[in-house]
Amino acid sequence: MKQKLDFSLLKTLTQLPGVSGREQAVRTYLQHHLAVNADEVKIDALGNLIVTRKGTSKRAILLCAHMDEVGLMVNHIDERGFLRFITVGGIDPRTLLAQRVRVQTKTGELPGIIGTKPAHITTEADRAKAIPVKELFIDLGLPVEQVRSQVSVGDVAVLDRPYLEFGNGLVSAKSLDNRVGVFILAELLRTLKKPKHTIYAVFSTQEEVGLRGATTAAYGLNADVCLTLDTTGAADIPGVLPQDYIVQLGHGVGVTALDARTITPTPLLEHLISCCKSHHIPFQIRVAPRGGTDAGAVHLSKTGIPSCSLSIPTRNIHSNVEVLSKDDVCAMFDLVHNFVNESLPGEEKI
Repeated sequence: MKQKLDFSLLKTLTQLPGVSGREQAVRTYLQHHLAVNADEVKIDALGNLIVTRKGTSKRAILLCAHMDEVGLMVNHIDERGFLRFITVGGIDPRTLLAQRVRVQTKTGELPGIIGTKPAHITTEADRAKAIPVKELFIDLGLPVEQVRSQVSVGDVAVLDRPYLEFGNGLVSAKSLDNRVGVFILAELLRTLKKPKHTIYAVFSTQEEVGLRGATTAAYGLNADVCLTLDTTGAADIPGVLPQDYIVQLGHGVGVTALDARTITPTPLLEHLISCCKSHHIPFQIRVAPRGGTDAGAVHLSKTGIPSCSLSIPTRNIHSNVEVLSKDDVCAMFDLVHNFVNESLPGEEKI
């Protein structure tokens, strides 16, 4: 990799709050950060941030990375000031117990702790079952009058855990899904000199609740091809058979052949594999029977846009201790950087 990535930007991005539908802190930061590297910056009706870099060819590439993260939304404040909540996006309730959160209110953030009935007053049957979300609560440590004056039903909360680099080039943080894709796309815009093709860099909203931002953004753009930059669950952990890993940390960027929302067109898939091989970029083919990314929305836009999801292998996905490899991040950056600077696959739509 010729370009050195600024991982301090990834650290900053992961600490910003951006629950689905409430991505404004991430969007505002990116809008200021990327203005100097853009020919045009706009925000559409669903809150997508769209940064355009004009190229010299007649073709256009859509690069999409979603800004939102899974989180919580307050749906009740009880008589003692404890907050009840629902999840926004797919969160395993087992990962929530005894975690810290930051509740986003109109007057600022409030730190809180997720709790439930303590073990010493539960039965053996209670302890043997999974704890449902309805049995969890957020404790703000404040009197009920103060809670009700500051918190409203509909306020959201983000998981709270600091960014950590550890082990052999690994990173752990909340919201690596998908601030790492946002990071790679932002770094591409920073380092890209004179693009061969027009680049539509879409930082999309509400991916975690149904690919909503990408649906409207793609419809408003005339792109010839799309790459989505996202994460994917890596099950390369104890207790899982190798054939069920999907992808592995440190083995390179995941290039999707199939997931639950897309099948990558053969010309595009072969082009991406060829690009990896010719530039010695480590990669692994992703075949995922479950899950999907913004590519699932983009490829169905208008008359169809050939699309592929590039994925960073991530352990503990949708938790506040997601883990990925910096080597895989660099591999994705290298693939996208070379892809946008070379000739694209032919005009085939399938």
